[in-house]
Formats: sequence, structure tokens, C-alpha cells
Amino acid sequence: MSKLHTTLLCVTGIPVVFLSACKQQEQASADTSAVPNAEEAETLLVSTTKTSSIPDDQPLSFNEHIQPILSASCYHCHGPDSGTRRPDSNPLRLDTEEGAFAKRENGKPVIIKGDPDNSLLVQLMETKNHDEIMPPHPSKDPHGKIMPPEEIALIRRWVKEGAPYEDHWAYIPPKKHELPEIAHKGWAKNPIDYFVANKLENAGLEPNSQEDKARLLRRLTFDLTGLPPSAEEIEKFTSDSRDFETVYSEKVDQLLESDEYAEHFARHWLDVARYADTHGIHIDNYRSIWPYRDWVINAFRKNMPFDQFTREQIAGDMMPNATLEQQIASGFHRCLPTTGEGGAIAEEYNAIYAQDRVDTTAATWLGLTMGCAACHDHKFDAISTKENYEFTAFFRNTTMSALDRNNANHPPNILVPTQADRERLPKLKQELASAKAKYNTYRKDNEPKFISWLNSQKSIENPELVTPNRVLRLTLSDKAKGLTDMNGKEYPSEQPIEWVSGLYGDAVLFSNQNAINLGNAGDFERDQAFSFGAWLKTNHGYSGSPIAKMHTTESHQGYDLWVEKGHLAVHLIHSWPQNYIKVTTAEKFPADQWFHVLVTYDGSSKADGVKIYVNGTEAKVKVNGNKLTDSIKTSAPLLLGKRYNTQEYQNGQLQNFQLFNKELNHDEALALSLEGRLKALKKNAKDNKKTVDQLREYYFSKADSTAAKLHQEVDKLNAEKAAIDKRGTITLVMQEKANAEPFAHILVRGQYANKGEKVTPNTPDSLPAMTDDMPRNRLGLAQWLTDPKNPLPARVTVNRYWYYLFGSGIVETNNDFGVMGARPTHPKLLDWLAVDFVENDWDFHHLLKTIVTSATYRQSAVISDEKLEKDPLNKLLSRGPRYRLDAEQIRDLALSSSGLLHEQIGGPPVKPYQPANIWESVAMKQSNTRHYKQDSGDKLYRRSIYTFWKRTAPFASLEILNAPSREVSCVRRELTNTPLQAFVIMNDPQFVEASRVLATHALKSAKTTQDRIDFIAERLLARPMTTEERSDIEKTLQYATEQFTKSPDKAKALISVGESKVAEDLPAPELAAWTLISNQILNMDETLNK
Repeated sequence: MSKLHTTLLCVTGIPVVFLSACKQQEQASADTSAVPNAEEAETLLVSTTKTSSIPDDQPLSFNEHIQPILSASCYHCHGPDSGTRRPDSNPLRLDTEEGAFAKRENGKPVIIKGDPDNSLLVQLMETKNHDEIMPPHPSKDPHGKIMPPEEIALIRRWVKEGAPYEDHWAYIPPKKHELPEIAHKGWAKNPIDYFVANKLENAGLEPNSQEDKARLLRRLTFDLTGLPPSAEEIEKFTSDSRDFETVYSEKVDQLLESDEYAEHFARHWLDVARYADTHGIHIDNYRSIWPYRDWVINAFRKNMPFDQFTREQIAGDMMPNATLEQQIASGFHRCLPTTGEGGAIAEEYNAIYAQDRVDTTAATWLGLTMGCAACHDHKFDAISTKENYEFTAFFRNTTMSALDRNNANHPPNILVPTQADRERLPKLKQELASAKAKYNTYRKDNEPKFISWLNSQKSIENPELVTPNRVLRLTLSDKAKGLTDMNGKEYPSEQPIEWVSGLYGDAVLFSNQNAINLGNAGDFERDQAFSFGAWLKTNHGYSGSPIAKMHTTESHQGYDLWVEKGHLAVHLIHSWPQNYIKVTTAEKFPADQWFHVLVTYDGSSKADGVKIYVNGTEAKVKVNGNKLTDSIKTSAPLLLGKRYNTQEYQNGQLQNFQLFNKELNHDEALALSLEGRLKALKKNAKDNKKTVDQLREYYFSKADSTAAKLHQEVDKLNAEKAAIDKRGTITLVMQEKANAEPFAHILVRGQYANKGEKVTPNTPDSLPAMTDDMPRNRLGLAQWLTDPKNPLPARVTVNRYWYYLFGSGIVETNNDFGVMGARPTHPKLLDWLAVDFVENDWDFHHLLKTIVTSATYRQSAVISDEKLEKDPLNKLLSRGPRYRLDAEQIRDLALSSSGLLHEQIGGPPVKPYQPANIWESVAMKQSNTRHYKQDSGDKLYRRSIYTFWKRTAPFASLEILNAPSREVSCVRRELTNTPLQAFVIMNDPQFVEASRVLATHALKSAKTTQDRIDFIAERLLARPMTTEERSDIEKTLQYATEQFTKSPDKAKALISVGESKVAEDLPAPELAAWTLISNQILNMDETLNK
């Protein structure tokens, strides 16, 4: 019998009965608990070590039975950490065999093999004297504890058996154990099931039968693709009359080959990589790194072997002849949070970044908490402080600066062309290099001709730029003509013009807040190319704007040329200081001398699309801001002499202003700077090197016809490359310092300024050493991490992927395989999977197929009273996995089941619906991610992996549904079930809209109420509703219809949520009522669990 739990909620002002939870029929008794935590797991495992549970004829295992007790009770004072060992005079170690059996002051070790009665260790554990007992009584020591009698009994038994020590289980090389004998051979589908059945039989439990076909397909599809199966897929799968093993195997293969699989497992990996679209610390500006995310997706699409997947991410940039893709892959360690805060200390943050990279690498591939050794030797694992800093040395040789300057393209970075341009680009680079070489060779060989031309007195024509793209020219060189442009139009000034003698003819002097108003000329948008320039003469003592179309009272929206105490700057602004581009010349302009300036912009909305030419030569610039995502159009007029109402060009002079509706190139910039001046420059060039250089550029681009043709070919190829670059995207990568050996210092007590011994890259002594052919750098580290002799990476990896499918790893603490981590529930199974993974070339498809085709995975999730008592947390795998879906899966479920999901692969991040003022509440004023501008159209319905990830304010609905912030690497998510999550699914526009669209499909595809209910249920639950469930839903439907009929405005308000078009042929009250029904079923416990 099913039981429906109802809650009275108020939606758009109408009370509606909602299904807040639903227990299914037979399956509904399945375990709905969240994944247990490490403490619960450890308690369960330690409880199995009681003497009563271990047969007398079975020797105790140090790793399984004794080490957990010693770790919890003794290691703080007698373990790996030299800083806390006691007694001070002669510290005792119990974590090593050598330390435990070393003779003490009395000439005896604390453990006498085979003799617990005379072993001081046992005596001190068993004494009733609170002043002598070990571990210390809690009243005597803050680290004290009272040991349970059964644990003391185990220690006594172990000593009697000879106190055999073992290496920590995770450091012992895994091996493919023989399959155990089991009674349920007919149940087993592959080796996994033998190990599981053996544990179940020892516990007196039977495995569950196979899950219902439709529910099994739903579980499988969610696990392999993160999406639900369609109704058509369910029908085809369940009605296929062929042998089920064949049908099931083919379905697994189909899902593994899908793009949806690649996106789903890429999303898992992005948690590990701590991927985000912002820097994370302080201002939290946008970061350009989404091509790395797409690389991960493509790696899963190609089923890249995990060893290659590892090497390319750790050291792709260091591979011999590294490809573009390998360089992109190295972005794994550029995903860490960084800062650009002005007061930040570079040395401190370099230490923070190195430790982050160590912690992430160790958690991901080694399952070790190496960061615990940053301030002192690890208190439980065999990792010294020195070894921790030797590991940081692998990451200390990067060219990445400590402060990111809030720059989206924080170097090192590379340009990533579009896929369509990638074949052409290498050839283009070769052609361009060849063309440049020919041109430069010709220039070098014909330098004497240029000198002869320069020295000749032959008359020459002054060059003039001829272009149809000039939209305005105001010479301002003739007082008699005044403010009249090339077309005879006269412009006003705010005050009478003050004329002075200029470079040639008259010039305008701006003073007393005067300005020339050019009206709406230059009304360009950020995606339009344009250029403007003039001759200027001013000093270095102030800041002001000679040319501006900018509204200073409306967030400074617009653009300008800005004089900044000797430097030139260009602004393109939507809102200051959040959404803008600013570039500033690195060198100062000549003070109190005439110079020509030209600003060009390519319409890319990127800082590198802005160029500043001074006297025809492109100036080097610094990027001060590079996040322009909205309009720069403004109602302010184009002014010469100041910004709108303020910030004047104080006592500056100006001549020959010109405006163009295209991006001028270098040759055009040069021609503009030479207009009307070539004869004079040539005559007076001898004593001015800059003038000679300027004339040389003119000669070899214009005057010499052969050079001009060669130059035109270079320009043509440069233009093609610029177009490819414009279509491409910058992504952050790793890069080693050239001709430098990596090293680090031990930071005493973890303090960046307290440097100790200098160390070189190395790996912990407790693990196999790097071989001689492995270089001591990131490339060598990548090779070491994928060396089959390393016992940890394969174990840690297969365990994490087991967790993705079962909700808990075989070792529950995914990030901690050390002494204090959970013990494997099925150690031989874990070893078997690890070895099999490596033997099959680190093949993810093979690993996942092996797991999901096992009978263990395919069990139903039903839980009996017996299993609830003996296996409450499903540690023995006595039933199939059933737990809450991840945040992204829940959102994608809503989109997919309603048909709204837009299936584009890759590309820039998108911004779906989000409540107002979330970013604004946490962002600093100057952050370019301060304001959240929602996208529109298909971008609202992309898979959640593409959602813009702001670290200081993660996407609201996903965060509530337990998505991590990605401030640090995450190898295991929290799973919770809270009322707030239910409110998100009931009220968030994404879910309300999806419910309305799903309801629309139901109304149009089915005629009866029963069929419509089942239409919705089959897409969300992979099953029709029961009679009892349908009855409850019909009551809600009737009530909601009545209420919406009485309040049609509220019905219209509900169905108007979201941008997708509302079906006008359906009555609003009816559609609103069915929208609530869709949302009701979407919010069922069964829907939100796999």
C-alpha cells in the first residue's frame, strides 16, 4: 500500500494540497537515508572487531582490527607526529613496528610478543589507576579517552598472537584475489558479485532480487548520463523480448557512448578540479577557463584512458611537442581560487596556491590528507612536514603570478580557436611566418634604398588616408572655417572657442570647461568596430578627457580617450566599475609636444580588441579592466574637450579630429599620422630617430612598390589570424619557468615568512619512489601518479567511481585512505577492481560497465526488517543503491522531462533564472560579477554543467540542493533533504516553468485525467501512478481547478512564469491546475531519488 504525505502550501495565493513525500508500493520501503558519514562508518567497522565477532581460529588483522584502535586511542601521543610524541625524554612510537618493539628504560619493549600479561602496553590499558591508565583518563588529559573493554580485549588477543604489524592496507600493492566460494553462484553476474555475496552469506543475509526493469533503467540512465530515460526509451527497453542480458548490455554500451554520459561524468570531475568561472577571492572577477571544462567533456566523449587523462592535466604543457589540447588540459591546476587584492602578499599566496595544488592532487589521486602535514608532521599518517613541502616543490616553478590583478586572462594563458579554425590555424601561422620573413629580408636588403630616398630632395606627395569608412572629420585648423566638418556641417561649442597656433594652421585650446558638441555622432555599440583620433598637445600634470561619448551621471556608460597624468587610456563602459574595458599605455606620451593618437576597436568586447597608436606606432598597453558584457550606448553626446558635464581636457590643444566606423589597421594609422606632414618630417628627420623609424615604416609599406606588395600579403594573413583570434577564447594554463629548477622551502609551522630548509620535488617515502627516468618536475609527478606500481591512484579512482554509483565508496572517506580514514567494507573487491582497471588500460567504460552489469548493482532497493537491523547503511550491499539525486541531476530532470532541455555541447557559461540581488549582496563594487544579468532563449535551458559558477555566490538553487562552492576540491558531496529544497523545487522559476511545459504536453497528448497523470508520472518516475496515488492527485486537481477558476488572474500569473511560450489554446485555470500537479509529482521523494 502506498502512503501519501500531504502538506498545505500557498502557491500564488491559493492553498493547494501538495505531495511532499511519497512512499512507493513495494519498492517504497527502500532505504531513503542520506549517505552515512565517516564517523558512522568507522563506528560500524570498529564494532565488527569485537572479540565475539571474530572466530578464535581466525588470526587478527593489524590493519582491519588493531590499527583503528591504536589510531583512535594512542597515535596522538605515540604516532607519526614528532611534535606531540610522549614522553619527552624518550618518545614512544606505536605506529611503527620498530618503535613498538624498541627496548625502553627497563630493558624491555612495551609489547612483549605472545605475553600480554607482561606487556606494559596491555598493563596500562587495563589498570584501574587513573594516574597510570593509558590512554590518559579524560579528567587528566584533554586528549584522553576511556577505551571500551572489547577493544582492550582485542589488543590483549593481538599481543598474545605475537603482535604482528602490517604496512597500512592502502600502501600494500593491490592484487587480484581469488574469487571466494559462494552459495549464490546462480545470482552472480561477474566477479563483483562473488565478493559481495561472500560478505552477505557470512552475515546471514540474502541479496535482493533484480530491480523492476523500468526502475532499473531509470537508475542506470541517471547514473550514466545524469538524466532520466524518456518514455519511449522505457517502452522500448521493457518490451524488448530478447535475452535480457543482451538487451541490458547493449543499453549500457549505448549510454556510455552518449554525449550525455560525457557531460555527466565531466560534471563529477569538475567538483574534483574545483572548477569555477570566477577567481574566487576578494573581488571574485570573471575568469576565462571554460575551454578546460570542454576539454574534460571531450576527454570523456573519447573515453580517454585515465592514465593519459591524469598526465595531461598534471603536466599537459610539459609534454614533448605539447598539443593545444594538452595545454588546455593543464588548466586543472589553474582552477584554484586566486586573489588580486591590493594588500595581498605575493609570497603568502604563492604558499597558499602550492598547498592547494598539493591537497587537491593528494585527495584526487592518492586519497591522502597531505595538508595535515603543512604545520607539523602528520599526526596519523606517515607524511612528514618535509615530505609535504617536497611535494609542493612540484608546483612552485610556475610563471603564474601570485596576484591575478582581477584579470580574466591571468597569464599564463593560450588562445583556443574555434573547432572550425583549428585545422587552418597551424598552416596560417606557417604562411604568416614565411610572409614576414620575406618582407623583413627585403627590408634589410633594401635599407640602402630607403636611406637614399630619405636623403633625396625629390619632391613627394603628402599621403592622405582615403577610406569610405570616415564618418566625420573636423580639422579645427582654420579659425576662419571654425567648427565646420568635411561635409559643411557646423557644430556648437559650450563657450566661445579659443584659437592658438597649432602644428599646422590654427588649433583649439580647451579651457574653462569648454567643449565642442558633436551630437549623436559615434553612437556605436560594443559589438561594432570603430576608430577615432586627433592631434593633441598637453602636459602630464592632470587627468581629463579630450574625446568622450560618456554619461558620467549614468554609471559612466559610453567610451572615451582619457589622459591620465602622462599616459593615455581608453574606456568602454557599461557600468563603472563593474562592467567595463580599460587599457592604458605603458609609456607616457610626449609632454607639451604635438603627437597623433588613434584609438581602434574591433567590436569584440575584449580588451585586446582595443589598440592605441601614437604617431602611427601601436603603443604597448596594460589591461586595467576586461569584462564588458552589456551595452555602451548612451544618450550623452560626443564631446571634444571633456566628458559629459565634467572632467575636462585642461588647457589641452586639439586638431584634426576624425571618426571611422571600422577598425583601422596599422598602415592606416601610420597614414593618418603622416597626413600633411611627410615633406616636413623628411626634411627634418636626420636628428630624430623616432621620425626616421616612422618614415621607414611609411617607405616600406607605401613608397617601395615591391615592399608594399609583400607588406600587403603580411597584412592579409594578419587580418585572417586576427579574425580567428577574435572568434577564439583565452583559457588559463600551466607553464614552467624557463631554465629554472623547481624547489620549495619548508615553512616552519606553516608560516610563509618563516622559511626553513630548501627542498626539491619528491614523493612520500611511504609510497614507491620515483624512478630514475622520471624527471623531478610536474611531468615526472604525472608519470609517478600513473605508475601501476603506485598502490593508491587506481584504488582511489575506482573507489570514487563506485561512490558515484552506490552513494558511498567501498572506502567511504573518498579523500582519506590514511590511518584515520574509513576501512574498506570489501577490501578484496576494491583490490580486484583496481587491478582490473589498470589491466584494462585504465578504461572508464570497462570499469563502469563492470559495475553496472553486476547483480549487486541491479538489486532492488527494497529493505526488509532484517536488513534494516543487520545492514542499516547498506555497507554489505544487501540491496540496490537508492539515494537523493545531485543538484544538477534534479534541475536537468525537470528540463529533460518537460522537453525544455537544450542539448548544445560546450561553450561559454550561461546564466539561467536566479533570484535577484544574490550577487549584489556579496560582491564588491568594483567586481565585474557584481550584477547578475539573466540570459534568455536556449541559454536558460542548458544542462547545469554549463551554469556560470561564481565562487562567492554559487548558483542559488544548486547550492541549496547541495552543490559545492568549489572553493576547494570536492571528492564527496554532502547529501541532505531539507524543507528549503522542497521550496526551491516548488517555487524556483526553472521548476515552475518546467512543470507548466510538462503539464502542457500531458494535456495535449492525453485525453483522460488518468492518462494525463500517468503521462507525467512516466516521465518523472518511469512508472504509472497507483490507484490510491491517482485518487489523491485527482482531489488536488479538482481543488486547484476550482480555486484557479475563481481567481483567473492567479492562474495566469502561475502559467506566465518563465520565458517559454504559454499554450494559448488551453484554458488558464486548467493549465495552472495541471502545472501544480506536475510540480507535485516532481517534488515527490521517489522522483528526487534514483
